[in-house]
Amino acid sequence: MFASFLGQSSFAAYVLSSERNTIKVDKDLPLDILAPFGCGIQTGAGAVLNTLKVEAGRSIAVFGAGAVGLSAMMAARIAGCGPITVVDTNPGRLELARELGADRTINAMEEDAVAALRATGGVDYAVEAAGIARVMEDAVEALGVNGQAALVGVAFGQKVSLDPSMLQARGLTVKGTLMAGKGALPAQFVTQLIAFWQAGKLPVERMIRHYEFCQINEAIAAAKDGSAVKPILRFPEYG
Repeated sequence: MFASFLGQSSFAAYVLSSERNTIKVDKDLPLDILAPFGCGIQTGAGAVLNTLKVEAGRSIAVFGAGAVGLSAMMAARIAGCGPITVVDTNPGRLELARELGADRTINAMEEDAVAALRATGGVDYAVEAAGIARVMEDAVEALGVNGQAALVGVAFGQKVSLDPSMLQARGLTVKGTLMAGKGALPAQFVTQLIAFWQAGKLPVERMIRHYEFCQINEAIAAAKDGSAVKPILRFPEYG
């Protein structure tokens, strides 16, 4: 099986991997926790630490409280950002965001997130991690003067509409970001993130739920309805 699922061969018993895309970790580390570091966790954290290069004491809003968004939020906490706001429509995920360090959460089904954030002058940084064009627009519109937004969510075929006068008047910057983020080497960055996890600064296990491979349908359903933030499948041992 080669590149059959997001280029990762996620459901294969064996994979072919080059030196470039292989990261060696200590054999005693739990692979069922480290698995998502290769994609969602480094993508969210990379948007904050490497693409936006956030500064301590500056405000940030994260739109989307999935694995990518929560990883971005935890990275912002590591970097010393504040206040940190998380926007989502799932009450359970917003509760988890608060437990993981969000200073404020907004349920977008109950409150206009852009209006709420603009009421205090807007945020210095925004991360969009929902993959929805309208949410991308909201992330940009929520920025204050000289604010920066990183668009992380995958929105194939969608179009984003932005008012250029808004960008000009406020001096806004909109960046795209992927995986470890701008200028970062994934092998080095993932190693750094693992160190954060070992130090208790990046408790990603709080958003992981494990399923045996025979429970794959339940895992997919939990991902779709939002009851599991990051489902991880455990494969049977191969001899």
